[in-house]
Amino acid sequence: MRTLGSRALGMDVSAYLIGDLLIDTGFAYVREPLLRALDGRSISAICCTHSHEDHTGNAAVLSSMHDCPVYLRHADQLWDEGVKRLAPYRRTWWGHVTPFSPLEMPEVVESGGRRFRAVAAPGHSSTQIALFEEATGDVFTGDLFVSPGATAVLTWANPWEEARSLRRVAALRPRRMLTGHGLLVDDPVRLLELKAERIETAARSAVELAANGVEPRRIVRNVFPKGRFKDRFFEFLTSRQFSRLNFVRTAVRLAPSTADAPVLTQ
Repeated sequence: MRTLGSRALGMDVSAYLIGDLLIDTGFAYVREPLLRALDGRSISAICCTHSHEDHTGNAAVLSSMHDCPVYLRHADQLWDEGVKRLAPYRRTWWGHVTPFSPLEMPEVVESGGRRFRAVAAPGHSSTQIALFEEATGDVFTGDLFVSPGATAVLTWANPWEEARSLRRVAALRPRRMLTGHGLLVDDPVRLLELKAERIETAARSAVELAANGVEPRRIVRNVFPKGRFKDRFFEFLTSRQFSRLNFVRTAVRLAPSTADAPVLTQ
């Protein structure tokens, strides 16, 4: 699913109908084409891989049309992480989430004779899960995996936790990964592990540099030597909600093995 705005970002958004289970619902601005695509199809349950508006934007209308439940990990956190009051860029790209009342994600979701395990995969979002169908080896990862490297993160993201989640999903030995933004990967285990390694390497470097008194912007330049202009552009565009600086600050603040993490100055 895409609009002119999402195409400019290079960010298609995916929803998957597996039997009569719908995984994610896209964003408000693609409601009409999504409803046309689902016309005449049966939906018995909806699983949102996480709470962000590009994945839950049409949950309310679809749940009402099909009289079916919507499941979300940490359902009480639906409106956290900026979803309640969207920053201008999020309103422009994705649109508001129509209010709905999700149910807590069960450990196993069964629908139409198919069985999916809901695996906690926080890091990008506290509500993030991966849905793994053991019978086929398919895993639906939402935004756990968007690109293969360490990169900019949102202000509430946790790089260390994201790396652990990537390893947790890799340990399932999936045969195919279907992501929240159009990427389908066969035999994804090594790619999941590689992304975890790259995140951990970048995060450890940030912690070491901070411990030596290096200020945050210089750490960013050391850890991420390429793409500085693009990073600063997106930092400005997103009102500092998405940046490599967020990665550095969070990696240092939440470093798992340091009781006294370095304090970063502005």
